[in-house]
Amino acid sequence: MTVRLRRGGAADIERAVRVYVRSNLARRKGEWPNQVARTEAVSHRLADPEGWFDMAEGGNEAVGMVAVVPLLGDEGDGAPIPGGWFVSLLFVVPEWWGKGVGGMLLDAAIEEAAGRGGTEIRLWTDEADNERAHRLYRSRGFAPTGRTVDSDDRKRAGEWIRRRP
Repeated sequence: MTVRLRRGGAADIERAVRVYVRSNLARRKGEWPNQVARTEAVSHRLADPEGWFDMAEGGNEAVGMVAVVPLLGDEGDGAPIPGGWFVSLLFVVPEWWGKGVGGMLLDAAIEEAAGRGGTEIRLWTDEADNERAHRLYRSRGFAPTGRTVDSDDRKRAGEWIRRRP
């Protein structure tokens, strides 16, 4: 089946949140602390007018999503960093894992950020158990910065960066 990418809008937020929930529940094997609070935060993030999100669709089904917002200084509490973008969400439903959907979404995010004057893109991902994502990020020119934080479910998350060549 062919996958089509398109820009998401207000009418797509619920569908994008369902992709987020399905992906997280599968990857976490049904164990997901703070699911309600995290899902509410994702809904707000997708509605952020300073950023954008793209949807991947297989037929009429939403199979993936990526959301990008301006990169903020002071650990996310400061002013936007000129030329900086932050991939805050990148999720694919489990039935479509390994089929290139994440790469398509990330490529679209990189291209759009560059078109908006982006010189660097950052993201955070789980360190220990997310090798599929690590391979994807490396294949698109991202590298770990070495910064890590405790995530909400007692795991370590690491920051990754891609600078425009």
